[in-house]
Amino acid sequence: MTLSRPDDLAGVLRVAPGQARPHNLVSSRRDWAALLTRGVPATSLASRLGSLFSLCGHAHRLCADMAVTAALGRSTPARLNAAQDLQLETLREHVRRIGLDWPKQLALGPASEQARQQAHAALQQCPLFAAVASTRSGDPFNEPCPGLQQWLETQLLGMPAQVWLSQWEQDPAAWLRVWTEDSPGWLTGLLRQARPLADRATPAAPFLRVHTSEAGLRVLADCLVRQPGFTRQPLWRGQCAETGPWTRLRQATPEVINTPWLRLGARLAELVRLALADEAGRSGASWLTMGSMATARREGLAWVEMARGLLVHHVQLDGTGDDARVVSCQVLAPTEWNFHPQGAVAQALEQLPTPSTSGICREVDLLFSAYDPCVKHELMINHPEDCHA
Repeated sequence: MTLSRPDDLAGVLRVAPGQARPHNLVSSRRDWAALLTRGVPATSLASRLGSLFSLCGHAHRLCADMAVTAALGRSTPARLNAAQDLQLETLREHVRRIGLDWPKQLALGPASEQARQQAHAALQQCPLFAAVASTRSGDPFNEPCPGLQQWLETQLLGMPAQVWLSQWEQDPAAWLRVWTEDSPGWLTGLLRQARPLADRATPAAPFLRVHTSEAGLRVLADCLVRQPGFTRQPLWRGQCAETGPWTRLRQATPEVINTPWLRLGARLAELVRLALADEAGRSGASWLTMGSMATARREGLAWVEMARGLLVHHVQLDGTGDDARVVSCQVLAPTEWNFHPQGAVAQALEQLPTPSTSGICREVDLLFSAYDPCVKHELMINHPEDCHA
Protein backbone atom coordinates (compact mmCIF):
# COMPACT_ATOMS: atom_id res chain seq x y z
CA MET A 1 0.00 0.00 0.00
CA THR A 2 1.36 3.42 -0.97
CA LEU A 3 0.46 6.46 1.11
CA SER A 4 1.04 9.55 -1.00
CA ARG A 5 -1.05 12.21 0.74
CA PRO A 6 -1.75 13.22 4.36
CA ASP A 7 -5.37 12.28 3.74
CA ASP A 8 -4.26 8.70 3.09
CA LEU A 9 -3.17 8.55 6.73
CA ALA A 10 -5.75 10.70 8.45
CA GLY A 11 -8.61 9.69 6.21
CA VAL A 12 -11.36 11.86 4.82
CA LEU A 13 -15.16 11.88 4.92
CA ARG A 14 -16.73 11.99 1.48
CA VAL A 15 -20.13 13.62 1.44
CA ALA A 16 -23.10 13.50 -0.96
CA PRO A 17 -25.90 15.84 0.24
CA GLY A 18 -29.35 14.84 -0.90
CA GLN A 19 -28.38 11.19 -1.34
CA ALA A 20 -29.77 8.30 0.70
CA ARG A 21 -27.92 6.67 3.57
CA PRO A 22 -25.51 4.93 3.83
CA HIS A 23 -24.07 6.23 0.57
CA ASN A 24 -24.09 9.95 1.45
CA LEU A 25 -21.31 9.72 4.05
CA VAL A 26 -18.34 7.48 3.30
CA SER A 27 -15.23 7.37 5.47
CA SER A 28 -11.73 6.39 4.37
CA ARG A 29 -10.41 6.44 7.94
CA ARG A 30 -8.32 3.38 8.81
CA ASP A 31 -7.86 1.64 12.13
CA TRP A 32 -4.22 2.62 12.44
CA ALA A 33 -4.15 2.11 16.22
CA ALA A 34 -4.81 -1.63 15.85
CA LEU A 35 -2.30 -1.98 13.02
CA LEU A 36 0.57 0.01 14.51
CA THR A 37 0.47 -1.04 18.18
CA ARG A 38 0.35 -4.83 18.00
CA GLY A 39 3.35 -6.28 19.81
CA VAL A 40 4.69 -2.99 21.20
CA PRO A 41 5.66 -2.86 24.89
CA ALA A 42 2.65 -1.88 26.98
CA THR A 43 4.78 0.76 28.71
CA SER A 44 5.27 2.59 25.41
CA LEU A 45 1.65 2.41 24.18
CA ALA A 46 0.67 5.83 25.53
CA SER A 47 3.53 7.62 23.78
CA ARG A 48 2.91 5.65 20.55
CA LEU A 49 -0.74 6.68 20.43
CA GLY A 50 0.03 10.24 21.49
CA SER A 51 2.31 10.52 18.47
CA LEU A 52 -0.07 8.74 16.12
CA PHE A 53 -3.02 11.01 16.91
CA SER A 54 -1.90 14.60 16.48
CA LEU A 55 -5.38 15.85 17.39
CA CYS A 56 -6.08 15.55 21.11
CA GLY A 57 -2.81 13.66 21.56
CA HIS A 58 -2.79 14.32 25.30
CA ALA A 59 -6.21 12.68 25.72
CA HIS A 60 -5.00 9.60 23.80
CA ARG A 61 -1.89 9.33 25.98
CA LEU A 62 -3.96 9.64 29.14
CA CYS A 63 -6.57 7.13 27.97
CA ALA A 64 -3.98 4.59 26.83
CA ASP A 65 -2.05 4.89 30.08
CA MET A 66 -5.20 4.31 32.14
CA ALA A 67 -6.23 1.31 30.02
CA VAL A 68 -2.81 -0.33 30.37
CA THR A 69 -2.72 0.41 34.09
CA ALA A 70 -6.11 -1.26 34.52
CA ALA A 71 -5.08 -4.28 32.42
CA LEU A 72 -1.96 -4.75 34.55
CA GLY A 73 -4.00 -4.57 37.74
CA ARG A 74 -2.11 -1.57 39.02
CA SER A 75 -3.55 1.32 40.97
CA THR A 76 -4.66 4.34 38.98
CA PRO A 77 -2.34 7.37 39.16
CA ALA A 78 -3.41 10.42 41.13
CA ARG A 79 -6.49 11.81 39.39
CA LEU A 80 -6.18 15.47 40.39
CA ASN A 81 -3.16 16.18 38.23
CA ALA A 82 -4.63 14.15 35.37
CA ALA A 83 -7.89 16.10 35.58
CA GLN A 84 -6.07 19.42 35.60
CA ASP A 85 -3.89 18.42 32.66
CA LEU A 86 -6.96 17.28 30.71
CA GLN A 87 -8.65 20.58 31.54
CA LEU A 88 -5.74 22.61 30.16
CA GLU A 89 -5.29 20.53 27.01
CA THR A 90 -9.02 20.64 26.27
CA LEU A 91 -8.99 24.41 26.78
CA ARG A 92 -6.18 24.72 24.24
CA GLU A 93 -7.98 22.50 21.76
CA HIS A 94 -11.23 24.47 22.01
CA VAL A 95 -9.37 27.77 21.60
CA ARG A 96 -7.50 26.44 18.55
CA ARG A 97 -10.65 25.21 16.85
CA ILE A 98 -12.58 28.42 17.52
CA GLY A 99 -9.68 30.70 16.60
CA LEU A 100 -8.24 28.77 13.65
CA ASP A 101 -11.19 26.91 12.09
CA TRP A 102 -14.28 28.97 12.73
CA PRO A 103 -13.18 32.02 10.66
CA LYS A 104 -12.86 29.73 7.62
CA GLN A 105 -15.93 27.61 8.31
CA LEU A 106 -18.48 30.11 9.61
CA ALA A 107 -17.73 33.37 7.79
CA LEU A 108 -18.77 34.52 4.33
CA GLY A 109 -16.62 36.18 1.64
CA PRO A 110 -14.31 39.04 2.71
CA ALA A 111 -15.58 38.74 6.29
CA SER A 112 -13.72 35.45 6.55
CA GLU A 113 -10.31 37.08 6.07
CA GLN A 114 -11.13 39.90 8.47
CA ALA A 115 -12.30 37.42 11.11
CA ARG A 116 -9.20 35.32 10.52
CA GLN A 117 -6.94 38.29 11.20
CA GLN A 118 -8.85 39.29 14.33
CA ALA A 119 -8.87 35.72 15.62
CA HIS A 120 -5.14 35.41 14.93
CA ALA A 121 -4.48 38.57 16.93
CA ALA A 122 -6.55 37.20 19.81
CA LEU A 123 -4.73 33.86 19.74
CA GLN A 124 -1.38 35.60 19.95
CA GLN A 125 -2.45 37.12 23.26
CA CYS A 126 -3.93 33.95 24.74
CA PRO A 127 -2.03 32.96 27.92
CA LEU A 128 -2.69 29.27 27.25
CA PHE A 129 0.01 29.36 24.59
CA ALA A 130 2.28 32.04 26.00
CA ALA A 131 3.84 29.81 28.64
CA VAL A 132 2.64 26.26 28.12
CA ALA A 133 5.02 24.74 30.64
CA SER A 134 3.88 26.91 33.55
CA THR A 135 0.20 27.66 33.01
CA ARG A 136 -1.18 25.55 35.86
CA SER A 137 -1.67 27.73 38.91
CA GLY A 138 -1.47 24.75 41.29
CA ASP A 139 -4.69 25.60 43.14
CA PRO A 140 -7.87 23.96 41.81
CA PHE A 141 -9.92 26.79 43.31
CA ASN A 142 -8.21 29.37 41.10
CA GLU A 143 -8.52 29.77 37.37
CA PRO A 144 -6.44 27.12 35.56
CA CYS A 145 -4.17 29.60 33.80
CA PRO A 146 -3.22 33.08 35.06
CA GLY A 147 -4.82 35.73 32.89
CA LEU A 148 -7.04 33.30 31.00
CA GLN A 149 -10.36 34.55 32.33
CA GLN A 150 -9.48 38.16 31.55
CA TRP A 151 -8.42 37.16 28.02
CA LEU A 152 -11.66 35.23 27.54
CA GLU A 153 -13.79 38.14 28.70
CA THR A 154 -12.03 40.79 26.62
CA GLN A 155 -11.23 38.83 23.45
CA LEU A 156 -14.20 36.49 23.09
CA LEU A 157 -17.15 37.23 25.35
CA GLY A 158 -17.15 40.97 25.92
CA MET A 159 -18.55 40.42 29.40
CA PRO A 160 -17.84 38.54 32.67
CA ALA A 161 -17.47 34.83 32.08
CA GLN A 162 -19.62 33.86 35.08
CA VAL A 163 -22.48 36.02 33.81
CA TRP A 164 -22.18 34.55 30.31
CA LEU A 165 -22.28 30.99 31.63
CA SER A 166 -25.22 31.65 33.96
CA GLN A 167 -27.26 33.02 31.06
CA TRP A 168 -26.32 30.04 28.88
CA GLU A 169 -27.36 27.60 31.60
CA GLN A 170 -30.80 29.21 31.94
CA ASP A 171 -31.71 29.05 28.23
CA PRO A 172 -28.96 28.24 25.71
CA ALA A 173 -30.99 29.06 22.58
CA ALA A 174 -32.37 32.38 23.82
CA TRP A 175 -29.05 33.46 25.27
CA LEU A 176 -26.99 32.65 22.20
CA ARG A 177 -29.37 34.69 20.06
CA VAL A 178 -29.35 37.68 22.45
CA TRP A 179 -25.60 37.63 22.95
CA THR A 180 -24.71 37.36 19.26
CA GLU A 181 -27.19 40.09 18.32
CA ASP A 182 -26.21 42.59 21.02
CA SER A 183 -22.47 42.10 21.42
CA PRO A 184 -19.76 43.33 19.02
CA GLY A 185 -16.65 41.34 18.18
CA TRP A 186 -15.31 38.87 15.64
CA LEU A 187 -16.68 35.80 17.44
CA THR A 188 -20.27 37.03 17.71
CA GLY A 189 -19.98 38.15 14.09
CA LEU A 190 -19.06 34.61 13.02
CA LEU A 191 -21.95 33.06 14.91
CA ARG A 192 -24.37 35.63 13.51
CA GLN A 193 -23.33 34.74 9.98
CA ALA A 194 -23.72 31.02 10.71
CA ARG A 195 -27.13 31.22 12.33
CA PRO A 196 -29.44 31.41 9.25
CA LEU A 197 -28.26 28.02 7.98
CA ALA A 198 -27.21 26.37 11.24
CA ASP A 199 -30.02 27.27 13.64
CA ARG A 200 -32.36 24.57 12.41
CA ALA A 201 -33.31 21.42 14.25
CA THR A 202 -31.60 18.39 12.75
CA PRO A 203 -32.14 14.65 13.27
CA ALA A 204 -30.62 13.51 16.52
CA ALA A 205 -29.08 10.26 17.66
CA PRO A 206 -29.12 9.07 21.28
CA PHE A 207 -26.47 10.78 23.37
CA LEU A 208 -23.45 8.58 24.03
CA ARG A 209 -23.34 8.17 27.79
CA VAL A 210 -22.14 4.61 28.01
CA HIS A 211 -19.83 5.71 30.84
CA THR A 212 -22.73 6.28 33.24
CA SER A 213 -22.34 2.75 34.62
CA GLU A 214 -19.78 -0.02 34.95
CA ALA A 215 -22.28 -2.43 33.41
CA GLY A 216 -22.53 -0.30 30.30
CA LEU A 217 -18.77 -0.11 29.99
CA ARG A 218 -18.49 -3.89 30.23
CA VAL A 219 -21.03 -4.27 27.42
CA LEU A 220 -18.99 -1.84 25.32
CA ALA A 221 -15.78 -3.76 26.06
CA ASP A 222 -17.47 -6.97 24.95
CA CYS A 223 -18.53 -5.32 21.68
CA LEU A 224 -14.96 -4.18 21.05
CA VAL A 225 -13.59 -7.68 21.63
CA ARG A 226 -16.24 -9.73 19.83
CA GLN A 227 -17.38 -7.57 16.91
CA PRO A 228 -14.80 -7.07 14.13
CA GLY A 229 -14.86 -3.56 12.74
CA PHE A 230 -16.76 -2.15 15.71
CA THR A 231 -14.39 0.83 16.03
CA ARG A 232 -15.16 1.88 12.44
CA GLN A 233 -18.98 1.77 12.67
CA PRO A 234 -19.95 1.55 16.35
CA LEU A 235 -23.48 1.10 17.65
CA TRP A 236 -24.70 1.38 21.21
CA ARG A 237 -27.46 -1.08 22.04
CA GLY A 238 -28.20 -1.40 18.34
CA GLN A 239 -28.41 2.34 17.70
CA CYS A 240 -26.15 5.06 16.38
CA ALA A 241 -25.12 7.65 18.97
CA GLU A 242 -23.61 11.13 19.02
CA THR A 243 -21.00 12.62 21.30
CA GLY A 244 -19.51 16.05 21.88
CA PRO A 245 -19.32 18.87 24.43
CA TRP A 246 -23.13 18.81 24.60
CA THR A 247 -23.31 15.17 25.79
CA ARG A 248 -21.06 15.33 28.87
CA LEU A 249 -22.08 13.34 31.93
CA ARG A 250 -22.35 16.58 33.89
CA GLN A 251 -24.49 18.28 31.23
CA ALA A 252 -27.93 18.45 32.85
CA THR A 253 -30.11 19.01 29.77
CA PRO A 254 -28.32 17.86 26.62
CA GLU A 255 -31.61 17.54 24.75
CA VAL A 256 -31.96 21.34 24.48
CA ILE A 257 -28.85 21.45 22.27
CA ASN A 258 -30.83 20.47 19.19
CA THR A 259 -29.35 22.47 16.29
CA PRO A 260 -25.87 22.69 14.75
CA TRP A 261 -25.76 26.33 15.86
CA LEU A 262 -26.35 25.36 19.49
CA ARG A 263 -23.70 22.64 19.21
CA LEU A 264 -21.27 25.39 18.21
CA GLY A 265 -22.46 27.32 21.24
CA ALA A 266 -21.93 24.27 23.44
CA ARG A 267 -18.28 24.19 22.42
CA LEU A 268 -17.89 27.82 23.45
CA ALA A 269 -19.81 27.18 26.68
CA GLU A 270 -17.42 24.38 27.58
CA LEU A 271 -14.47 26.68 26.93
CA VAL A 272 -16.01 29.11 29.42
CA ARG A 273 -16.64 26.35 31.98
CA LEU A 274 -13.09 25.04 31.77
CA ALA A 275 -11.61 28.53 32.09
CA LEU A 276 -13.34 29.12 35.42
CA ALA A 277 -12.28 27.92 38.85
CA ASP A 278 -13.44 24.50 40.04
CA GLU A 279 -17.07 24.23 41.02
CA ALA A 280 -18.32 20.68 41.46
CA GLY A 281 -20.37 19.53 38.49
CA ARG A 282 -20.26 22.94 36.79
CA SER A 283 -16.80 24.23 35.92
CA GLY A 284 -13.06 23.85 36.18
CA ALA A 285 -11.19 20.55 36.31
CA SER A 286 -14.26 18.78 37.73
CA TRP A 287 -16.30 19.29 34.55
CA LEU A 288 -14.70 16.62 32.33
CA THR A 289 -14.85 13.02 33.52
CA MET A 290 -12.59 10.03 32.96
CA GLY A 291 -12.23 6.49 34.25
CA SER A 292 -10.81 2.99 33.76
CA MET A 293 -11.48 -0.59 34.71
CA ALA A 294 -10.15 -4.11 34.21
CA THR A 295 -12.58 -5.98 31.94
CA ALA A 296 -10.88 -9.38 32.05
CA ARG A 297 -7.48 -10.88 32.90
CA ARG A 298 -4.84 -8.65 31.24
CA GLU A 299 -7.56 -6.54 29.64
CA GLY A 300 -8.37 -2.93 30.43
CA LEU A 301 -10.73 -0.25 29.22
CA ALA A 302 -10.45 3.50 29.78
CA TRP A 303 -12.51 6.50 28.74
CA VAL A 304 -11.91 10.23 28.66
CA GLU A 305 -14.22 13.12 27.83
CA MET A 306 -11.97 15.04 25.44
CA ALA A 307 -12.57 18.10 23.27
CA ARG A 308 -14.40 16.28 20.46
CA GLY A 309 -16.45 13.91 22.63
CA LEU A 310 -16.02 10.59 24.41
CA LEU A 311 -12.77 8.71 23.71
CA VAL A 312 -12.48 5.01 24.61
CA HIS A 313 -9.40 2.75 24.56
CA HIS A 314 -9.45 -1.01 25.12
CA VAL A 315 -6.27 -3.09 25.41
CA GLN A 316 -5.40 -6.76 25.67
CA LEU A 317 -1.91 -7.60 26.93
CA ASP A 318 0.40 -10.57 26.95
CA GLY A 319 2.81 -10.90 29.84
CA THR A 320 3.04 -9.08 33.14
CA GLY A 321 4.64 -5.98 34.58
CA ASP A 322 7.12 -4.07 32.47
CA ASP A 323 7.51 -7.07 30.13
CA ALA A 324 3.87 -6.95 29.00
CA ARG A 325 3.19 -6.38 25.32
CA VAL A 326 0.12 -5.30 23.42
CA VAL A 327 -1.92 -8.09 21.85
CA SER A 328 -4.59 -5.70 20.66
CA CYS A 329 -5.39 -2.03 21.10
CA GLN A 330 -8.70 -0.60 19.98
CA VAL A 331 -9.40 3.11 19.85
CA LEU A 332 -13.01 4.24 19.64
CA ALA A 333 -12.97 7.94 18.73
CA PRO A 334 -15.84 10.48 18.61
CA THR A 335 -15.55 10.74 14.82
CA GLU A 336 -16.80 7.23 14.20
CA TRP A 337 -19.89 7.81 16.35
CA ASN A 338 -20.82 11.20 14.91
CA PHE A 339 -20.13 10.30 11.28
CA HIS A 340 -21.59 6.83 11.25
CA PRO A 341 -23.13 6.20 7.78
CA GLN A 342 -26.54 5.75 9.44
CA GLY A 343 -26.10 8.41 12.14
CA ALA A 344 -27.47 11.89 12.82
CA VAL A 345 -25.15 13.69 10.37
CA ALA A 346 -25.95 11.19 7.62
CA GLN A 347 -29.65 11.71 8.32
CA ALA A 348 -29.21 15.48 8.07
CA LEU A 349 -27.33 15.13 4.78
CA GLU A 350 -30.12 12.97 3.43
CA GLN A 351 -32.58 15.84 3.99
CA LEU A 352 -30.46 18.47 2.26
CA PRO A 353 -30.83 19.40 -1.41
CA THR A 354 -28.15 18.35 -3.88
CA PRO A 355 -24.99 20.49 -4.21
CA SER A 356 -26.40 22.16 -7.32
CA THR A 357 -28.38 24.36 -4.90
CA SER A 358 -26.72 27.66 -3.99
CA GLY A 359 -25.36 27.71 -0.44
CA ILE A 360 -25.57 23.97 0.15
CA CYS A 361 -21.81 23.55 0.54
CA ARG A 362 -21.76 26.19 3.27
CA GLU A 363 -24.58 24.36 5.06
CA VAL A 364 -22.54 21.16 4.93
CA ASP A 365 -19.49 23.01 6.29
CA LEU A 366 -21.52 24.32 9.22
CA LEU A 367 -22.95 20.88 9.95
CA PHE A 368 -19.50 19.31 10.10
CA SER A 369 -18.09 22.19 12.15
CA ALA A 370 -20.82 21.68 14.73
CA TYR A 371 -20.21 17.96 15.15
CA ASP A 372 -16.44 17.83 14.73
CA PRO A 373 -14.37 20.79 13.49
CA CYS A 374 -11.23 18.68 13.08
CA VAL A 375 -12.30 16.17 10.44
CA LYS A 376 -11.64 16.87 6.76
CA HIS A 377 -14.59 16.39 4.44
CA GLU A 378 -15.12 16.77 0.73
CA LEU A 379 -18.05 16.45 -1.63
CA MET A 380 -18.21 13.34 -3.79
CA ILE A 381 -19.13 15.46 -6.81
CA ASN A 382 -17.62 18.59 -8.33
CA HIS A 383 -17.85 21.58 -6.03
CA PRO A 384 -20.05 24.50 -7.05
CA GLU A 385 -18.39 27.90 -6.89
CA ASP A 386 -19.54 28.56 -3.32
CA CYS A 387 -17.84 25.45 -1.90
CA HIS A 388 -14.71 25.87 0.16
CA ALA A 389 -14.58 22.82 2.46
